[in-house]
Parts: sequence; C-alpha cells; structure tokens
Amino acid sequence: MISIVNKDDIVKLTGFSESQAKKLIREAKARLVSEGFSWYNNKRVGRVPLKTVEDILGFELSHKHDIITNVQEDTALEKGVSNGSN
Repeated sequence: MISIVNKDDIVKLTGFSESQAKKLIREAKARLVSEGFSWYNNKRVGRVPLKTVEDILGFELSHKHDIITNVQEDTALEKGVSNGSN
C-alpha cells in the first residue's frame, strides 16, 4: 500500500519543524519530477509518497504508534545497563 504524507504528517512522524517538513516536501517533489512524475510539478500539490521522504531521510517512518522503525535493537535498557541510581 502506498502511503501519502503531507507536512503535518512529517512533523508528527519525525518531530521536525514545520519549515523543515516543507523543505522535505519540496525536495521530494523535485525528486519525483526528475524521475518523470510531472504531476508533482505543481505548487498546489502538498502530498508526496512516504517512500520518497524515507529515501531522502535515510530511514523508515511508521504511522503505527508514530515511531521510527529502524531503531537500534540493542539499547541500554534491553541489555540491563543502568546509570547506577538503582
């Protein structure tokens, strides 16, 4: 299933500012136009495929629980490491 995102979705999923989200949308649109998708050569189009945004960022985003899916599996908590306050 193709997921389409707008600037508000990007802000929610990444925590980036609204201006950073707008820049990501513009870059994604430019990339899509260069790949031959002329539909995105329109300033009124404000939604782009999530996959394109993920390719730009270099990591996957998930709508499920609004978390990033490529988080390291071996965190300190999972290994039982504490900061000494226990």
